[in-house]
Amino acid sequence: MKKSIVLFFVTVTLLANGQSMQIQNMANYVRGKDYVKAKESADAAAVHENTKENSKMWLYRGNVYKKIYSDTSKKVRDIDQMAEEKALEAYINVFKYDKSGIYKDSKIDDMGSEYGDNGMDMNVKGSIVQAAAATKRKANFYAANKEYDKALYCFDLLEAALPYDFSEGMKRQNITKDKILYEKFEMYKNAANKEKTKEYAQKLIDMKYKEPKIYTDMVRLSLLDKDTVAALSYIEKGKILFDDNMSLIGTEIDIYIAQKKTKELQDKLKAAIELSPDNEVLHAVLGQVYEKSNDPDNAEKEYMKALEIKPDYEAINFKLGAMYFNIAADYNKKLNDLPPTETAKSKDYEAKIKDNFTKAVPFLEKAYEVTPDKAYKQRLYQAYTRLGNPEKAAKYKP
Repeated sequence: MKKSIVLFFVTVTLLANGQSMQIQNMANYVRGKDYVKAKESADAAAVHENTKENSKMWLYRGNVYKKIYSDTSKKVRDIDQMAEEKALEAYINVFKYDKSGIYKDSKIDDMGSEYGDNGMDMNVKGSIVQAAAATKRKANFYAANKEYDKALYCFDLLEAALPYDFSEGMKRQNITKDKILYEKFEMYKNAANKEKTKEYAQKLIDMKYKEPKIYTDMVRLSLLDKDTVAALSYIEKGKILFDDNMSLIGTEIDIYIAQKKTKELQDKLKAAIELSPDNEVLHAVLGQVYEKSNDPDNAEKEYMKALEIKPDYEAINFKLGAMYFNIAADYNKKLNDLPPTETAKSKDYEAKIKDNFTKAVPFLEKAYEVTPDKAYKQRLYQAYTRLGNPEKAAKYKP
């Protein structure tokens, strides 16, 4: 019996020492560039009772996977398709299980590598920043390939890593809590997970995250659900931060028009203009209401008032230019539909086409000066082509 007990303890000790040897094996295999065996040792040590809460083991495991994902050889990188994620998880666990604080309190910062006698990089503060940057790139890769669950897992890891950004290396690479929340919002939206999309939209709204797309996306999703109350609520919240966002404003107008409340909206805007006559946004919005109500004359007046107040108002320069452009395009269609015998009407339409394209050009050019948008460029090219000015048209050729 006594012999059996001794044998049992010897066996346990040998197993424990065997697992501890796996930690040293990682270093030896990395030094010999045998990353397949290094990975095998890393994986075995990560799940064994004697080493799974060992900070040193996690540091070595992180270094194994960092070597794999950062190697220039595709053959090495293919050893593990999730090397970036596993490296980051390992470095997080270094700090998680660092009961004595030797890694947290280390004076080695994230500015370089610090190798021990066994060739292992001991600069975990720098390594976790590098792995976070690699994992962020991996998340973008997954997102581009519509692998949203994998992308979300990467963002979960990045969020878990943030408390260990001691020298703000992650922050300098734009890896922050609010950015991660926004990326998760985008992933859930693209994955068509409505509940999570709403949840993360609300988190971003509560922190006043400055991205109008949150509001425009949530308005669109609400309208798809035929929930105009929610859509208007998102519009109101969005306009607090982005009072001149024409997408939000335009959607609000569309909802009012659909609800046959155009007059109510016009009266509301006119009353607001009486109180703030020099507010270009109010004039711009009223102009858009008139335009959407098929009243181009009053729309023109309000857009012009907005531009008197703010001549470089990009959205309204484009709106006014686009309105003239669309009027010209409508007359062009009418002209094409005319029978050859309608010569009088043909001349009248041709004159209106020329007049409106001529009016459109300076406003579209002003908008293009502020922001060289493809939509502005395309309309300028079409307008100058129709006006018979090939030299100017060439300047804006797509």
